[in-house]
Amino acid sequence: MADITLRQHLEGKRFGLVLSAGYFGFYGHAGFLRGLAGAGLEPAAYAGTSAGGLVAAYAAAGASVQAIEELVLKQTRQNFWDPDPIGAVLNASPSGGHGLTGLLKGERFRRLMEQTLPAHTFETLRHPLLLVAANLTQGTHEVFTSGDLVPRVHATCAYPGLFRAVRLGGNLYWDGGMVDKAPALALRESAVGKDLDAILVHYLPSRTRKVMGGPMAYAQGIAAGSAALRHDHFRLQLSLLRERGFPVYVVVSNLPPVSPSQMERGFDAVHQAKLSVERALARPPVPFEE
Repeated sequence: MADITLRQHLEGKRFGLVLSAGYFGFYGHAGFLRGLAGAGLEPAAYAGTSAGGLVAAYAAAGASVQAIEELVLKQTRQNFWDPDPIGAVLNASPSGGHGLTGLLKGERFRRLMEQTLPAHTFETLRHPLLLVAANLTQGTHEVFTSGDLVPRVHATCAYPGLFRAVRLGGNLYWDGGMVDKAPALALRESAVGKDLDAILVHYLPSRTRKVMGGPMAYAQGIAAGSAALRHDHFRLQLSLLRERGFPVYVVVSNLPPVSPSQMERGFDAVHQAKLSVERALARPPVPFEE
């Protein structure tokens, strides 16, 4: 049994694919999808947060692996960069304002999705999809599986400090990675998850500084603490699912860092993620260790 490869574990199974949060991780997730497709494996359902939620939405909508890869690789900073510092200050009212929650308005990002997503509601997706966002107004972890797609993908991708919080109804939302880095448990406990045989997770480790100092030491410390909490939360999810006898397989990809000022590194991240899944599929599953 120990010699059975991950690919053999997944072949012929209805498995859900969970794509984790990861700063500019959509490159890595696009490469991961390329590697899965090359092995002849197609997920029956998708789930994700942040960058993982973005790629999961396109895949669930029926976009081809090639189309997703081409979409992420052709993006430039100008396609989503719409800072509005004056508007942020003017829109900082405690009664309904939300400008100071992020530098970017997010209007270009939303317009990009409106123009390129093959579906615009969860109900018209080709495959079931689950997204997670942090509800700042209620202080809760919120799961999306229905309704308008673009604003909910926007919400799960609204990285704190970079994008303004996204308003849905009377609530404000930020990046789903704040509350659930890789929603394997949420997928399994959803109506979609009841019909799955297994879950495959593509996990992108959080990057934090090993040595803190200087004017950003406070922010660096908060980021490191949050990363530790998200990591432990994911490990707890795996423990619960293991106790319930439900198979979950995790592939960890350590990829070149990408940022708004270094988006050309995305090409290497796509390639390295593809190699990562190819190696993982060719060997027996390994226990999760970030």
